[in-house]
Amino acid sequence: MSHRISMPRAAVSALLACALLATLLPSMADAAVPRTGYYSGQTSQTIASTDPAEQPKSGSVNFKVFTYGTSDGPVRKIFKVSATTQLQCASGEVKEDLYVAYVILGGKIDRLGRFKYSYNGFTIKGRFTTGTSAKGTLSHRVGDCKAENVNWSAKRSTGGLPVA
Repeated sequence: MSHRISMPRAAVSALLACALLATLLPSMADAAVPRTGYYSGQTSQTIASTDPAEQPKSGSVNFKVFTYGTSDGPVRKIFKVSATTQLQCASGEVKEDLYVAYVILGGKIDRLGRFKYSYNGFTIKGRFTTGTSAKGTLSHRVGDCKAENVNWSAKRSTGGLPVA
């Protein structure tokens, strides 16, 4: 007994394979390899000052991309992260908070330019849109005070000294 594939079935299979490939290519093209260095930017939050004479300011996000070599090639990761956020408490109180952490475990940037770091009530997720810019969301919880799904964007800056 011989098996034959009909021409219409083969054409439909080829067409489906091409359509799948066409949908995957743009997302793969969007992947950006981040450059090593310091990144800084603003969040979507407006932080009100406790002093009525001071103007409100934007929340901020800062992080450092570090590259190190392995037998499988270079690995990029987030080395340090900081964020200034406005936390809303269950009591109705509003607090400004600065979170700073050196990332020892985690923070690896995948081949599509995505990363996530989560520790002690703080979570930052992001994606590099170009080699020098990224965007994402962050959340921070301290006791019963929290800021959730805060959007941020950052660009490579000249802040700090480069790691040798």
